Amino acid sequence: MPPELNGRLDFWNIGYPLGAVVYLTGLVSAAAVAWALWRRARYWRLGKANPDFGSWRLRAGAALRTLLVDSVAHRRFTRHERYPGTMHFLIFWGIAILFIATTVDALEFNAERYLGWHSPTSRIAVQLELVWDIGGVMLMAGVGLAAWRRYVVRPARLNTMLENGALLGFLMASALSGFVLQSLRMAATELEPSSVLYSPASAYWSPFSYAIALAIRGAGATVYAMEVSHFALWWAHAALMSATFVYAAWRFGPLMHIFVSPLNLALRSSVTRPKGALRPMGDLDALETFGAREMTHLTSKQLLDFDACTNCGRCQDQCPAWRSGKPLSPRKLVQDAKAYMESRAPVLLAKGADAAPPPPESDLVHGAVTPEVLWSCTTCRACMEACPAFVEHVDTIVDMRRFLMMEEADAPEGAMNALTSMEQRGHPWRGTQASRTDWMEGADAVTLAEDAEHEVVLWVGCASALDGRGQQTARAMASVLRMAGVRYRVLGAEETCTGDPARRMGNEYLFQTMAEQNIETLRRYGARRIVALCPHCFNTMRNEYPQFGGDFEVQHYTEFVAGLLREGRIRPAKAVPLSVAYHDSCYLGRHNDVYDAPREIIEAIPGARLVEMGEGRCRERGFCCGAGGGRMWMEEAGTRVNHIRTEHFLETEADAVGVSCPFCLQMMEEGIGAKGEQDRKSAKDLLELLAESLGAPEGK
Repeated sequence: MPPELNGRLDFWNIGYPLGAVVYLTGLVSAAAVAWALWRRARYWRLGKANPDFGSWRLRAGAALRTLLVDSVAHRRFTRHERYPGTMHFLIFWGIAILFIATTVDALEFNAERYLGWHSPTSRIAVQLELVWDIGGVMLMAGVGLAAWRRYVVRPARLNTMLENGALLGFLMASALSGFVLQSLRMAATELEPSSVLYSPASAYWSPFSYAIALAIRGAGATVYAMEVSHFALWWAHAALMSATFVYAAWRFGPLMHIFVSPLNLALRSSVTRPKGALRPMGDLDALETFGAREMTHLTSKQLLDFDACTNCGRCQDQCPAWRSGKPLSPRKLVQDAKAYMESRAPVLLAKGADAAPPPPESDLVHGAVTPEVLWSCTTCRACMEACPAFVEHVDTIVDMRRFLMMEEADAPEGAMNALTSMEQRGHPWRGTQASRTDWMEGADAVTLAEDAEHEVVLWVGCASALDGRGQQTARAMASVLRMAGVRYRVLGAEETCTGDPARRMGNEYLFQTMAEQNIETLRRYGARRIVALCPHCFNTMRNEYPQFGGDFEVQHYTEFVAGLLREGRIRPAKAVPLSVAYHDSCYLGRHNDVYDAPREIIEAIPGARLVEMGEGRCRERGFCCGAGGGRMWMEEAGTRVNHIRTEHFLETEADAVGVSCPFCLQMMEEGIGAKGEQDRKSAKDLLELLAESLGAPEGK
C-alpha cells in the first residue's frame, strides 16, 4: 500500500535522496556509542577474568530474564519508589518506542523502494502513528518528571544536576522537535484541503501531534511558512538526535547506562553464585598478591560495575554506615573507584607490563577509597538490593579488605583481637569464660561423639554457645526440638567458628582453615542435615562451604521450625500476649531471601501480634543491626547503627522486638538499654516466644 494513501509521505518536503543523509546521523550516533563502549571495554579487560561467568547458555537465559523483568519493567525502581520508578519507565520506553518507530519507518521505505516489498506494518501505518505519538509523550513526560525532581524537589542524594541538566535538555529538545515536525507536516498536508495528501481522518490517529497542528493552523501560518519551518527543523532534529548520543558517548554519562546496565545485570554474580556467598580466592599458595590494591586485581565484572553505576544514590540512602555518620557512602566508593580507573587505565594500556605500581598513598585502597571507608561496611547488602544496575559493592569492598588484612595486616584493633581469638580459641569472643558445652546443662542435648545417629545436626554457633544471653536461645531450641520429637545431635566441644567473621574481615586464610576443619568433622559423623541457630553460620555453611566440598543440606532454625509447625509436630497453645515488631536479619533476609518463615512462627503463637517496622524498613529494605562484616568487634564512632534500628523499633510502639539472630539480639538489647527503655521494652528471640507458648520449663 503506497504511503500517501496512509496519509504520510516519507521525506515529505525534504526530498530523496537528499533526505537519506539522515541515515548518516544514525550511523554517527551508533558509531559514537560503539566507540565509547569499545574504549571502556579496554578498561574492563584490564581486570581479571570473571570466575562467576558460567556457561553462555546460562548467561543468555539470565540476560533474557533480566531484560524482561528488571530492565524493561524497571521492577527494582517501581517496587519501592513510585515517582522515580515511573519517571525512568517513561523515559526508557519513550526512547525505545521512538527508536522502534524510526527503525520501522526506515525499513518500510527502503524495502518498498529497493525490493518492491510492502512490509506488513505498512498496512497499519496510520494506526501505528498512535503508538509513536504515545512514545513521544512518554519521553517528554518522563523528562519533565526528572527535571521537576532534580531542580524543584532536589533530593539530597542527587549530585549530578549539571550533567543531568544537559542530558535532559537534549532529550526534551529531541522529543519536542520531533512532535513539532510531525505537526507541521500534518498541518500542511493532512489538514490542508488543497493538498493531495489531505486526510483529516488519518490525523486523528496522532492526537497529540494533531492538537499542535490545529494550533499551528489556528495561528494563521501559511503552507509556505510551514514548509520552510519544517525543512529547517527537520535537519535540526536530526542533528539533535546525533548530538545527544555523541555527547553521551563523549562524556560516558548517564545515558550510556542504557547500554551498560543491561550488560551488568546479565553478568551479575548471583546467576552462578548464591547471593550470600563471597567469591573465593582460590589456591592461596598460588597467588602472587592477596586482595585488591590495583584495578588489575579486580575482575572485569567489578570494573564494569563502576561504569554501570548511574550515581543515583539509592545505595547511599540504604547504607547503615552512611546513615549513622560513618565515612562510607557506597555511591561515592564506586564513583571514586571509577575515577581511579579512568586515570589509571590509560597508563596501564600505554605501558603494559612496564607500568610502575602506584605509590601506596595513591593506590585504589589508600588513595581512591581509604581504609576508614572500607572498615565501615557491615556487609549487610542493602546497597546491592537497592541498586537498579546490580552493582556489587560488597565483593569489591571485601577484596580491598583482603589486601589490607593479608598484605598489610592493617585492621582495626577490635578486628585483630577477634581474629586472634579465632586462631587461638576457635571463636571471636575474646574474654569469655564459657565453654561450648555450658549451654547444654539441663538441656538434655546429646553430642555426635556420644551417639552419631541423628535426624538433624544442631549447629549452635559461637554466640549462642558462649554468650549468656545467647545460651537462653540455644536452650529454647533444644526444648522445641525435644517437644517435636526431633532426634537432633550437637558437636559440643568439637564445634568451632564457621569462619564467617574472618572471611568478611578479609582473612581468607583463616576462613579456609576453619571451614575445612568443620567440613572434615561433619563428614566424619556423616552429617546430612544441619540446622543453624545463627544466620551468619547458616549463610556460610549453606552458600560458602560448597566452595570447599562441604555440600550439606543447611537450614536456618526459622525454616526448620516453621516446617515443624506446618507438619503439626508442635502446636503452640499457651497465649503470649505480646506485640512483636520483627527485625529482619541481613544474612537471613537479603542474603538468603528468608522472610516468611520467621513471620509464620510469630503468627503461630497464640496472643502474639506481628508488627512490621514502618516506612519500608522491613524485609529486603530492613535496616542492619550493625554487627555484620566483623563490625560486632570494632569500635563504633559517632551514632551507633543499632541505636538507629532501636529507634525504628520504638516507633512501632510494639512490646518487643523479635529477632532470629544472636548478633541482632545483643545489638537490640544494648540499644533498648541505651535508650532507657529496658523496663518497658524487650528483645526476644523467636525461639524464646515459641518455647514459652509450648509450655517448655524455663531453662529447658
